[in-house]
Amino acid sequence: MKYLLATAMLLSLLPITGCSAQQEESAITTLDSEPLYSQHALSGKRGILLSGSQAKWLLTSESQGLLLLDHQAQPISRFSGNFETLAVRDNVTINKQPSTLVATIDNEQNTIKLLSLAQDNTFTLQGSLPFEHSQLETLCLFRQPAGDISLFTADAVGQVHQFMIYNAKQQLIDIQPIRSFTGVPEVQSCAVDDKREQLYLVEGNIGVWQYNANPESDPIRTLVAATRPFGNLQGEVTDVSVTAEGSVWITTPQSQQLHVVQPATGLTQAITLNGLTEPETVSVTWHDKQFQAVAFDAENDNYWQLNIKDIAPQKPLKHALITTITADAQTDPVARFGDAADDPAIWVDQQTPANSLILGTDKRAGLMIYALDGTLLQSLEIGRVNNVDIRQHSDINSPFNTLITASNRTNSSISVFALDTQRNVEHLGDIATDLTDIYGLCMYQSDSGSYVFVNDKDGRYQQYHITATTPNIVAKKVREFALPSQPEGCSADDKTGQLYIGEEDAGIWQIEAEPNPSAQASRIANIGEILKDDVEGMEVYHGKNASYLVVSSQGNDSFVVYGLWNDYPILANFRIDMDLSSGIDGVSETDGLTVTAAALPGYPQGVMIVQDGRNRLPQQPQNFKVIDWRKVQALIEQSGHAN
Repeated sequence: MKYLLATAMLLSLLPITGCSAQQEESAITTLDSEPLYSQHALSGKRGILLSGSQAKWLLTSESQGLLLLDHQAQPISRFSGNFETLAVRDNVTINKQPSTLVATIDNEQNTIKLLSLAQDNTFTLQGSLPFEHSQLETLCLFRQPAGDISLFTADAVGQVHQFMIYNAKQQLIDIQPIRSFTGVPEVQSCAVDDKREQLYLVEGNIGVWQYNANPESDPIRTLVAATRPFGNLQGEVTDVSVTAEGSVWITTPQSQQLHVVQPATGLTQAITLNGLTEPETVSVTWHDKQFQAVAFDAENDNYWQLNIKDIAPQKPLKHALITTITADAQTDPVARFGDAADDPAIWVDQQTPANSLILGTDKRAGLMIYALDGTLLQSLEIGRVNNVDIRQHSDINSPFNTLITASNRTNSSISVFALDTQRNVEHLGDIATDLTDIYGLCMYQSDSGSYVFVNDKDGRYQQYHITATTPNIVAKKVREFALPSQPEGCSADDKTGQLYIGEEDAGIWQIEAEPNPSAQASRIANIGEILKDDVEGMEVYHGKNASYLVVSSQGNDSFVVYGLWNDYPILANFRIDMDLSSGIDGVSETDGLTVTAAALPGYPQGVMIVQDGRNRLPQQPQNFKVIDWRKVQALIEQSGHAN
């Protein structure tokens, strides 16, 4: 049957805070529809058109399980069970076989079944994921940029759970929990835009919500299509489907309509599905130079094939991909969820490098001490410690010639630490400051002595000279200067006597580190396409042939490496991604970092240690990640500017 259908304007994309004015427009869309598969008591719900040279359809059925139909809509294969939900990703190699990955919910057992559909049309069960505490309602798949595939599930109490299920590097099913968050009540459906990394959840009586699908993101939502009176959708929303180029398709059975929203083009249309009484679900695919869909008519218990004409796909999304590396180790998480871990430092045992220590701040509790493998060794709960730094120098009069300082926001002071003869960190006391809201901190060591730089959120920097730590701490403020706006991270280069400081929303500055009152700061890097605010942690790495400044670009969850020579060239920009094989997640929302070139067991060129603002795989409180510096050095050398 062929219909010439008038279409109506759906609605503009809506922010969560309110609705924009609606505009009406008309357009003509040609729609071919014909029954695809009908059988008494089929009781299906979801059908999908699979990609390939000849069309194949995969359908769910409560009575007949998963049904695979050929291009003439004749059954050619089935997998027994009671299924309604369905999600697929094609071009997946499983056990060396090209396959389509299929995920569905077994209604009898409340279990997710993961299957491979081979090119010879056979199904193979690859894994099961049981749920014991709540009824599963829907699921969808997400192919991540590196090729790994994760699974979103939503249950009857509104909780969304994300699991890694496919390891692209090893080409096998590997189920690992990532994170959970509160989604929407009475969820109807979900879908993911792989290219734009967006998750869509249907709340039946409200509309369609959009979340960031990246495992390292926060579950912040935006309302993109709403039912009346908030938007133009008539009746309850039951389904959402996303095509490969990012078009969002929404089903409202009471009005017999399929709505399309194209974020890139601004197109919003409503297509009336004449001939279907209650189109509960519609899965849309770009196939044979047009949008094609499989719709399930709940009233008549049958499937329909739809050919949607006169709607063009969106143009492919173009954006620069940031290189990724992976972490090699991680510390135990801090004690509490929330924004807690902040800044690391490392103490290198010159005699026995394996006994080196990682120091990390927990700004809700104090200073945490970890072994090199990440095991928590000490917890010094002395207040809201924010940033920490360390110096090891023969002129420092303490065991192991070590001085450690940290900014303590509980009393706007500088907390001072040292190692005892047993390599335990001990709190020696505090240096009072007149700052209102102490924030960042870094240390500097030169022939003139040991110094600490601290800053305030109002932009002020203060420099203190520490001349003694025992029997009492003796320190004196020797300089004060300011940046135009809020700073935090800083790092002093002891070899060149330069201090590098970050202005969170503006860029990076350089100033003389010696307490010269006439020294002036100059900006050496600005916020832009690569360095995204906030500018957070930074540290100087002294390599064999060159020195680099490593900076946390928090705004895009990446790290930038600058060459410390003329014009400060950008040598590398990278993210830290998850490694399913080691069970270590990626890194995001990084506050502080540190680096060392000292050779350590397994790390002959040293390490980079970063705070991880979202600790996943599984979801836990924040922690610190350890990265082999050789991975960073390889990226620097690829730039051709390693010096």
